[in-house]
Amino acid sequence: MKKLFCVCICIATLASCKKDSTTTTPANNNNNNTTGCGDGNVCFKLDGTQISKAGGGYILADTFTFVKYEEGTKQLSIDIFGNAAGSYTVGDKRLKGRGRIYYFPENNKMYMSSKGSLELTELTADRKATGKFSGTLHRYNSDTETFIMTDSMVITEGFFTKVQLAK
Repeated sequence: MKKLFCVCICIATLASCKKDSTTTTPANNNNNNTTGCGDGNVCFKLDGTQISKAGGGYILADTFTFVKYEEGTKQLSIDIFGNAAGSYTVGDKRLKGRGRIYYFPENNKMYMSSKGSLELTELTADRKATGKFSGTLHRYNSDTETFIMTDSMVITEGFFTKVQLAK
């Protein structure tokens, strides 16, 4: 009888315990991709430092797509001379089917990629752009249109995810 009583007490005690939930909700639950870059953001590593910011941009004359992020005087800009999904050759020239990646760490200082990778993976009918990019950017002198090859920064693991573009 004592054993039955002890078993009943144990069962009653276990049944009355509240189970704590171990499920956690991600901080950014609109992240529908595997890049870690949430919808509406531009994310990349600049010389190994992760940067993730809200993005923006526009589509101009249905032939030019522009994606960017701004924070004070800092700006990352991605020019895509086209508006179709696909890979774009990265360089410093404005040519159809090509792209440019440039970064302004402060006023009057510009870095541009002479080569790199740029892919527009999706441009939806409601003007949301998704893609990926990387490259080595060199200090660019816009007066002489030359690169200062000894001054550079590296962008890796660059993504923009469903960034809303104005028309």
